[in-house]
Amino acid sequence: MRRLSSPLSELASHYPVVVVGSGYGGGITASRLSRAGQQVCVLERGREMHPGEMPRTPAQAVAEFQLHCAPGQGDLDVGSPTGLIEVHRNGDVSVIDGCGLGGTSLINAGVTMRPDPRVFEDPRWPQALRADVHGLLEDGFTQAELMLRPLPYPEDHPPLQKLKTFGISAEKLGGRLTRPPVAVTFEAGVNAAGVRQPGCSLCGDCATGCNTGAKNTVLMNYLPDAHAHGARIFTEVSVRAVVPDGAKWRVYYRPLNTGRERFDAPDAWLTADRVVLAAGTMGTAEILLRSRELGLPVSSKLGHRFSSNGDVLAFGYNLDMPVHGVGHGEQDHETRDPVGPCIAGVIDQRDTARLDEGMIIEEGAIPGALASLMPAALAGAAALVGEDTDEGILDWVQERLRQADSFVRGPDHGAVEHTQTLMVMSHDEGKGELRLEHDRVRLHWPDAGRDPQLTRIEERLRRATAALGGTFVRYPLWSEAFGKELLCTHPLGGCVMAERAEDGVVDHEGRVFSGASGHAVHEGLYVSDGSVVPRSLGINPLLTISAVAERACALMARRHGWTIDYAPLPEASAPQAPGPVGVRFTETMHGFLSGDVKAPHLEAGDPERDDATPLRFVLTVTAEDLDATLRDERHPLTLTGTVTAPVLSSRPLVVTRGELRLMTREHARPGGQRMEYLLHLLSESGEAYYLEGYKDLYDDPGLDLWKDTTTLFVSLHRGDGPEAPCMGRGFLRLTAEEFARQLTTLRVLNARDGVQRAEALARFGGFFFGALWDTYVRRVAA
Repeated sequence: MRRLSSPLSELASHYPVVVVGSGYGGGITASRLSRAGQQVCVLERGREMHPGEMPRTPAQAVAEFQLHCAPGQGDLDVGSPTGLIEVHRNGDVSVIDGCGLGGTSLINAGVTMRPDPRVFEDPRWPQALRADVHGLLEDGFTQAELMLRPLPYPEDHPPLQKLKTFGISAEKLGGRLTRPPVAVTFEAGVNAAGVRQPGCSLCGDCATGCNTGAKNTVLMNYLPDAHAHGARIFTEVSVRAVVPDGAKWRVYYRPLNTGRERFDAPDAWLTADRVVLAAGTMGTAEILLRSRELGLPVSSKLGHRFSSNGDVLAFGYNLDMPVHGVGHGEQDHETRDPVGPCIAGVIDQRDTARLDEGMIIEEGAIPGALASLMPAALAGAAALVGEDTDEGILDWVQERLRQADSFVRGPDHGAVEHTQTLMVMSHDEGKGELRLEHDRVRLHWPDAGRDPQLTRIEERLRRATAALGGTFVRYPLWSEAFGKELLCTHPLGGCVMAERAEDGVVDHEGRVFSGASGHAVHEGLYVSDGSVVPRSLGINPLLTISAVAERACALMARRHGWTIDYAPLPEASAPQAPGPVGVRFTETMHGFLSGDVKAPHLEAGDPERDDATPLRFVLTVTAEDLDATLRDERHPLTLTGTVTAPVLSSRPLVVTRGELRLMTREHARPGGQRMEYLLHLLSESGEAYYLEGYKDLYDDPGLDLWKDTTTLFVSLHRGDGPEAPCMGRGFLRLTAEEFARQLTTLRVLNARDGVQRAEALARFGGFFFGALWDTYVRRVAA
């Protein structure tokens, strides 16, 4: 499959539509609006990870975790901000979501079921949506099912032991085991986005990312569809806030993994005619809460009515019969019994007299990337909170032997191999509140773990385990010792849709209310993800989120007179070859300039002058194709970033177009070289400026290498080019400590392995330092 994301250096300063996030809501919005002829830009905080790049081992999995602990739970942030698996530890309820191009679809189980029809009779949904259940919402379900292609685990595929054991539990509960539709490709073929997918390998590793390419994540359908229709996709971009800018919207963002954070760089920004927030329940609420602090008027209900969707996780541990519920990880699929997709069977108990007492119980699989951690983790949890459901000395001995077997031979033997993963979706009161604390979204929901529904769920799961003669292990933190903390994998709400601002954050179309009361909305600002869902669904929510997003796109198109073409695409051309190897680093320089444009740069930039004013930049320097850069006589690299100049604006200016000409002899003194910086700048008020600078590399008498390479002579022009009137001159410098930090930001792009990475660093370093050698040593020696 083709890479979808573009280099950050190609990010423009304005787009008609910006979609923030790339999960179900974001991917669908990007696809449908691109098909409607709109120029769409997708900004995703995570990385683009393709099948084969997902974690397979514990070390790889741990590297993909990011943990955010609220005050009282450690008050810390651990891990990469672009890690695949994001955990919010809040004390009342912990939340897990996905971070990457494709959002949580990358790590969910893909169960694609519709909710109980009674869910949409709830008056918490706006009347317009309730009246449209059999209209555009039904169309939304249909369109989503066509793209996601959910199917039950096929009867003609290898039998799964975990379904056999789960069937015994179903009988014990008086229910029936059914195979739910899951977003997994079981037979190789081409999907509606023109992407060819292989059949499922039955490895069971869905929850840490599919390395086969058979899982129908948003990365495999809606996003390539958007890309094929012209959408520009940018990853590792963290959107911070959205504020109105006249008839447009200003989107503040931070590029990630570029090293800008090491220089305390200000946020960059771009503008859009329309912005669709689809960063997931936690991410969208965080952006809107931060935007409210910057002055965006929104409903006072922002952050309210968070629901955990009645999620419960537990284990039937060390059962009397094997389960084969541990994923293959890095092991050869051919040598292991098939696990199947993460979830292949459910016990549907939603047909209760009262909707909110219903639930669905699902079996699952432990990902192979985490499997080696399970013998100790499950044995410890069983000792701490487990309840053995069978008795007898012989049974006790057998259980201890199976535990030892798992410790000695690994998780695909013994107690862990005899463990059934159990998951429940049900209903809750939806009384959680998301708040912004220490610039991070936090969830508050005292006593969430004491909901009576949870007691009913626990009783069912205990009986399901007892049917198989094992130890019932609840989620360890859901105990009195830990304050009954819940684990939520399907967060909903916080930006719920409603009739008016007094009751919710967006209307039935996803348009954000523009105040604390009434029906008025912000034109051009939308939300489209799980945060708009105003109640628990009692089922895996991906299909409902997708249907609501499809409906919102149809309504947006209708409102603006656009036409969405839903025709499927033919198979895409073969994947392009890997991109060229490049390099990237970030640097900062700072100094002064003045309006004395006739004076020499050092004199004009003297900080002791009465008219001296500070200027600073933080720039990311990128050579997307190192070979091409080194071949070109000007050795051009792309510059992106921000310039802080109080004389121009109280807010940072963004670089709309920038180039660094590295070690060029053009314009240099004979025998010397130059480094030229050419920056087109734009202020938030829309004024254009041009900053040009150069480092004069020439061996004058004395030791001047450091001074030459760290002094930039700059000229500032009022206008968008060097022909515009010059309004200031001066010079910038960087310190040794800043230079050391700059070196730590140097990265090689698109290297296939460590050897190619080292070769690229050696070539780039050899070119740079070789040019200095030629200028400052060889010339003198000659």
